Amino acid sequence: MGELTSLPGYNCFHYRFGHCAYQEHLNPGYHGDWQCLVLASLEKSYDGLIHRGDAFGLSFEQLEAIWEKRFRKVDSWADLCSTYLPSDPEDDRCKCLYGNACVLLMPECHGVCSVFNPRMQKKY
Repeated sequence: MGELTSLPGYNCFHYRFGHCAYQEHLNPGYHGDWQCLVLASLEKSYDGLIHRGDAFGLSFEQLEAIWEKRFRKVDSWADLCSTYLPSDPEDDRCKCLYGNACVLLMPECHGVCSVFNPRMQKKY
């Protein structure tokens, strides 16, 4: 006798690159450990810059110049993340970015399950 396996979940609304975004749909941002590591790092750096700028009485224009100078060397998100997948030649956002979460950090999809929700078929 063969082994029973689940049907693949790739036609599920919650399916993203082999991972399940169901929990992120329910509570966006609840799982902090799924936050995009690049965005988290940039957010922390920017907050630190703002705090130091306040302490030294710098203007917004001065802070903006400092921020631009720091990241002028970064050509692409690929320089910041090893799993970066460009969305489009015209759009440099990562395909794995779902809100502020990285889909690759979410649980793997193990196939059709109790929360399976088929994608709606377009009517032509």
